[in-house]
Amino acid sequence: MARLKKAVANLLNSPLHAIVGLDLLVTGLILLTHRRYFFWPPWPAWVMEAENGIAVGLIGVVVGLGMIYWALSPQKSISLNRKLIPTASAYFTLLAVTEFLHGFFAPLGTPHMYTGALSELIMTLITLYMAKTSPTRHNG
Repeated sequence: MARLKKAVANLLNSPLHAIVGLDLLVTGLILLTHRRYFFWPPWPAWVMEAENGIAVGLIGVVVGLGMIYWALSPQKSISLNRKLIPTASAYFTLLAVTEFLHGFFAPLGTPHMYTGALSELIMTLITLYMAKTSPTRHNG
């Protein structure tokens, strides 16, 4: 029970890491299971193959699990944080740009790409806020 209380206390000290981690994890799992999420145009076919590939989904899953681990961990690794936040920010930015462009080319009446893009843009802004406020520097 004491371990659970400590984990909850750590989570409450780093709620944004947990929230962003959960979003990354779910997004990564969705992209792993929906291998035709992105479509052509606007990109050439080889870009769509890459974006619909396993790597994009796995990056989301791995970084999401890393964020959740960081939130639960009693020792907050600054080195790990320096890797997680920029990777999450770049990941959300890539998805936001791709989904906005796909929304432009999607058939009328299918707003799911715009709503997804807006959500990814909001997550990008949250990760940028985290980069500003989260511990990323060693004292000394």
